[in-house]
Amino acid sequence: MSKFLMNHRFLGIVFIGSLVLAVWLVSAIFGQKFTDFDRVALTTSNAGLNLPEKADVKIRGVIVGQVMSAESEGDGAELELGIKPDSIGQIPRNVSAAILPKTLFGEKYVDLTVPDQPSSQPLQAGDAIKQTELPVEVEKVLNDLYPLLRAVQPAELNYTLNALAEALEGRGEKLGEGLVTLDGYLKRMNPELPALLDDLRLLASVTDTYADVFPQLADTLRNTTKTGNTLVTKEEKLNAFLVDLTSFSDTTTGFLNDNGNNLIRLSQLSEPIVALLARYSSTFPCMLEGLVKQVPRLASTFRGFIFHIDLKLLPKQPRGYTQGDTPVYGASNAPNCAGLPNPPIPYPKFPNLDDGVNGINKGGQRTTPGFAAGADASGAAGTIGQPARSRMSVGPSGTPSQKALVNSLLAPSLGVPVDEMSDVSTLLFAPAFSGTEVSVR
Repeated sequence: MSKFLMNHRFLGIVFIGSLVLAVWLVSAIFGQKFTDFDRVALTTSNAGLNLPEKADVKIRGVIVGQVMSAESEGDGAELELGIKPDSIGQIPRNVSAAILPKTLFGEKYVDLTVPDQPSSQPLQAGDAIKQTELPVEVEKVLNDLYPLLRAVQPAELNYTLNALAEALEGRGEKLGEGLVTLDGYLKRMNPELPALLDDLRLLASVTDTYADVFPQLADTLRNTTKTGNTLVTKEEKLNAFLVDLTSFSDTTTGFLNDNGNNLIRLSQLSEPIVALLARYSSTFPCMLEGLVKQVPRLASTFRGFIFHIDLKLLPKQPRGYTQGDTPVYGASNAPNCAGLPNPPIPYPKFPNLDDGVNGINKGGQRTTPGFAAGADASGAAGTIGQPARSRMSVGPSGTPSQKALVNSLLAPSLGVPVDEMSDVSTLLFAPAFSGTEVSVR
């Protein structure tokens, strides 16, 4: 009997031990005591201290590990995460973490977030996840809301809510229309928000500019005040000036009404002249300076109100003008100061232009008329080798016969051919020779 009882006691102890062992095994398996983890560190705020023991670690909703421990580190918490060895190689090294609740007031877990550009290197044991994202804690919101709720008195809150309810009663449709209209405004304003932000930035720049010039602006306003006071003290003179200005304006209006068309026509007729002056405007300074430098010479020439001149007859003078010559101004050369204001004397570089007589050959087409050697004023020729005597008759100067006679007398003295004598010689010497006897040898 005793042996039977002993056997049953032993079996009972074995059964109880088996139950305890089974419970422990279930607890160990559930607690993943037989699972190896690769441990990584996560630095977070104090919110990490609220994580429960063995909290899940997920990535894209899949459990890849658990929170092994949580320790306080000054202003934050240091979490030790256990990642399954078969999952750690699939997690990029630059992963970030966020502590999220499963529901509004539910248990929290660590959510690993893969960035847009994941690292090519996988997460390894001993790494530290430095970047963390923390959602707004419900507890923090409630803690911040609690002082506000205590400050609001229930009676006043009830009164306010009743007044608001009465104000909104029966106006739901209008309120809805207002919200729809506001929504339309906001939809049209949303595309313009970037431009509005740019305008605000530019407004800041403009404000800085005005801040820099504000002292000068204040000085201007002070000066404007002084100007206003001056105008007040000079009010009578200002009124008189305005009256005179009105009279002048009336006179000017009448003048413009009477001569408006003439002024328009004058501007139209002046256009080619102004264009010509514009073309040669570069020569005006040197011309005016040259005239200024000629003033002393002109004063010397007309000293004592007498015209003083040294006249010299130069050889190879051009012929005189005839009825077939039609002088024109054919200058087409570019603007040229021609040595002004200090031209050389004599000036050798005369412009080659068409004057209607010479073409462009500078007098090469003008030659003096021929004269028969030995002819006298009446057309009678003397005998060669003997002197021919002639008396100049008194009459008008410049006749062809008189011109030919005077040129034939002066040419030998000047050492030039008769056909190159100038017409000026007849005008100068014909009166001197008139009434005298001239012998040609």
